[in-house]
Amino acid sequence: MSKTDDAADNFILSARRDGVHLEAIYLGYVAGAARRLGDMWDNDEISFVDVTLACGKLYRIIRGLRHVIAPTILGDRDDWPAMFALVPGETHTLGIEIATDMFRREGWDVDMKVALDHDTLVEQSDRRNYKAIVLVANSDSMVEPLTRLVLALRIAQPLAHVIVAGNILQHHADIIDVVGADAVMKDIDSAVSTLRRLIENNDAP
Repeated sequence: MSKTDDAADNFILSARRDGVHLEAIYLGYVAGAARRLGDMWDNDEISFVDVTLACGKLYRIIRGLRHVIAPTILGDRDDWPAMFALVPGETHTLGIEIATDMFRREGWDVDMKVALDHDTLVEQSDRRNYKAIVLVANSDSMVEPLTRLVLALRIAQPLAHVIVAGNILQHHADIIDVVGADAVMKDIDSAVSTLRRLIENNDAP
């Protein structure tokens, strides 16, 4: 929440220079900050704008730690595991069911999650090491729960690419910046090739 833009980055760099173990940095400082932000948001102590700015700083730290975390995660990951999930509060399942079926036919190992609350969805996401997590949201009212979910999944799945899909894209052309996603899935026809290209480009050495 500091007004100094690089204060959080400098804090993490200082901890690493002091020899603090990566797990303590990630699960203690970064995850702890994310939980604190969630509590403050729930208690109306900070605004949506405050949360968005703070999340941006956390995302930057997580991306900076990815190359350090990767070796301990990649060894146990299947070739193309993905999670497709409805944002808590959404009820229209047809689109996500069609997309899940299509991706499975293209060789992806997709876990579909619908009708789950925030905590359950995050807990279930932590059971596998996903390459991609596709979050489906349709209504404009889903921006806040979507933002909170993206933040939690960044902590639970630091190497996964988080993609937003659904009619919410019609309401927010800047959804990537608003919620901190990696990309959007605009249409079902090009979805498979778009996601595969995103992952291959970002996972290349």
